[in-house]
Amino acid sequence: MSTDMQREASTPVIDTGVAIGTSDAPTEFVELEGRTLAYRSIGAGPEMIWCNRFRGTLDTWDPAFLDNLARSFTVITFDYSGIGQSTGVAPSTIGEMAQDAKDLADELEIARFVIGGWSMGGVAAQVVVARWPESVTHAILVGTNPAGPNARAAEQLFYERARKSENDLEDETVLFFEPRSAVSRAAAERTHQRLARRRSDRDPAVPAVVFNKILQTVGADIRSDTEHVRDAIMATAVPILIISGDHDISFPVQNWYTLSGELPTSQHIVFPSAGHGPHHQYPEVAAAYITAFIQTTR
Repeated sequence: MSTDMQREASTPVIDTGVAIGTSDAPTEFVELEGRTLAYRSIGAGPEMIWCNRFRGTLDTWDPAFLDNLARSFTVITFDYSGIGQSTGVAPSTIGEMAQDAKDLADELEIARFVIGGWSMGGVAAQVVVARWPESVTHAILVGTNPAGPNARAAEQLFYERARKSENDLEDETVLFFEPRSAVSRAAAERTHQRLARRRSDRDPAVPAVVFNKILQTVGADIRSDTEHVRDAIMATAVPILIISGDHDISFPVQNWYTLSGELPTSQHIVFPSAGHGPHHQYPEVAAAYITAFIQTTR
C-alpha cells in the first residue's frame, strides 16, 4: 500500500476549504416535461455531472469524495426520475438514466461537461459518451463494468445484501468495501459516519418495489447492450478514466481486462483490498487521480 493510502486509512478527512459542501448543499430542482429532477451543486470550475449507483440517492455520495472534487470542479449530483426527491417514473432502461443526466445538463445550460458514474451509473455514463460525445470532455467510471455480456457475473452475496429493504453498516461494508481488510472495514465506518452528517433536507429511501424493478429491467438492458455502448467506448475520442477495487462483488474488475488494448482513450486504476466503492474507501486519493486525469488529458 502506498504512503498516501496508509495515511488516508489512519487519519480523519481534512477540511477541503469548500464554502458549501456535500453535507449542507441545498437541494435544487429543474422542471422538465412530465417530471422534476432534484440536484445539488457544490464547488466552482468546469462542470462535472455524476450518475448514481443502484439504490443511490443524493445522500449516498461520500462527502469527502465530492468535497475534494469540488476544490477544482463544479460537482453536480442528482436523483434519477422517480427516485429520491425527483418526480416521474423511475427508469427501466440504462438509456433513461443517461437521458436524465443529459436533460439536467441542458436545463442548466451546460454545453460541455465531465460525466461521472458509479456502478450502474457508470454504465449510464458510458451511454452519455455513446449518445452525446460532443457534449462530454471526459468520462469517469467508478466501480462499474463495460456494457454488454461479461465473463464474470456479480457474486450472489451482492444480491443477498443489495435486495434487503434496509442496509446497515455491515451491509455497506460487504457491498462497497472489502470485509477481509481491516483498513477497508475502518474506511467503511468513516464513510458511514460522514454520510450521517447531513441532518435535514435528506432524500427518502428508494422503496423496495422500485429498486427491485430497476435491478431487473435496467440490469437486463445493460447486459443486452442494445445501443452498442461497448462498441462506442472502444472507438471514442473521449478520455475515459476507470477506477475499480480489486474485489468488486457487483461489477468484477476482471471484466475490464478482456478489453485491454482495445480502449484507445482509457486509463484504469485498481485499488488494492478494496471493493465496489473505491472512491469511498480512498476519497482524497480518488479525487486527486480524477483531477489530475482531467487536467492532463484532452
